[in-house]
Amino acid sequence: MTRILATLILTALATNLSGGVVEFAPERGRAIAAINWTDETGKTRQLSEFAGHPVILLPIYTRCRSACVQNVNRLKETLADSLGDPAQFRVLLLSFDATDNPATLSKYRTHERIPLAWSVGSATPANIDAMLETLDIQVGKAGTEFTHPNVVFYLDAKLRIAKWIYGTDYSGRDVDAALKIALGQADWIGQHSDMIYAFLVFAASLLCVAFFRCLRSRCTDGCATNFP
Repeated sequence: MTRILATLILTALATNLSGGVVEFAPERGRAIAAINWTDETGKTRQLSEFAGHPVILLPIYTRCRSACVQNVNRLKETLADSLGDPAQFRVLLLSFDATDNPATLSKYRTHERIPLAWSVGSATPANIDAMLETLDIQVGKAGTEFTHPNVVFYLDAKLRIAKWIYGTDYSGRDVDAALKIALGQADWIGQHSDMIYAFLVFAASLLCVAFFRCLRSRCTDGCATNFP
């Protein structure tokens, strides 16, 4: 029950700037699909080449001129403020648009001034679907555009989901904390989020019951005073 409630909240929050709502319920500790993908040079690469390092994975598509641009810019800004050593982690901007070919990706890298240390790529529809399935998110097609959650994933050295941050309201400190979790440090709040949420819901329910009982008691006392 708590998982369902948590999913509903995340779904409400995970919207892109065009207002589209998409399903968003990643599973901590889940290994992502070992897909093949293609970079802007046309080289076919394997996701497994990042194993051994934490990975910052940001799903995007190159035609997006609103949410994706903000997501990429925010990641650049926060990593610039981060205390993390860039040599200790990898960054992958992976397009979920199979029509983003190497030439498109190359133009995108140049136009958006993507750091050279970052990887940019896309994949076949089958590989994209496999990736999105293991991330447990859905991307909707609206004409030639997509609706998608604004979320950046942090994978551990075994390419398992360690942390995610949705939206663009995060700081360099948040990035540092997420990278530490991806490196294996404890995330007590994240691991017990369902329990914490259930406790808060239960406490709120008790407060509501107490409040209405108090109102009812006052109303009863008032009525008894006015009508002896």
